[in-house]
Amino acid sequence: MNIKIAAICDSELSGKLLKEAGAKLGIIVNYEIQNEKCIINKLSDDIIQNSNIVLFVTKKEVEQIEEIERFIDREYYEVLPQFVIKNPENVISEITLDLN
Repeated sequence: MNIKIAAICDSELSGKLLKEAGAKLGIIVNYEIQNEKCIINKLSDDIIQNSNIVLFVTKKEVEQIEEIERFIDREYYEVLPQFVIKNPENVISEITLDLN
């Protein structure tokens, strides 16, 4: 099974670390950055709908995510950025274990 994760991150660092860890584990990670000013590298509706899971890597509440309606009816996880920065492979592994 090809597992795909759509990640919404506070920072470019979190997104890159997840993408690199996903590549090592055979998981496809696509991400967008949401900061105070805008959405960078906005995920397409197709990517979101074809992902197994949506991962919010943010200090914000999920309700504060910009354009949250794009993620309605999608299974999701929330994680604080420091956990991704410390060990992105562990974060992805826990999600994939839960999916199986």
